[in-house]
Amino acid sequence: MRTSGAFGLGAITGAVIVWLWGREIEDCVREKTRGVRTKAADGIRAVEEGSGKVLDRGGDALRHAEEVLQDTKEHVSEALQGAQATIRPAPTTRGA
Repeated sequence: MRTSGAFGLGAITGAVIVWLWGREIEDCVREKTRGVRTKAADGIRAVEEGSGKVLDRGGDALRHAEEVLQDTKEHVSEALQGAQATIRPAPTTRGA
């Protein structure tokens, strides 16, 4: 038998098997993979919880950094205003 004939016969045989026993094959595969699918779902849930915690910590760190930057901005502004007042020449009095 030539290769193309063997391939055709294999395709027809596979189609007949799926047509006759497809439901049983599907049920068997579903039962055999139940544990794997359960573990995968649990793993996805664990990733979700872990990533949520990491993102919460990141949000807390960003809020803290924002507070530090705001405080720094106020200190720099006060220092610059003080320096500006110190170096500004006193107003001159005319006519004296």
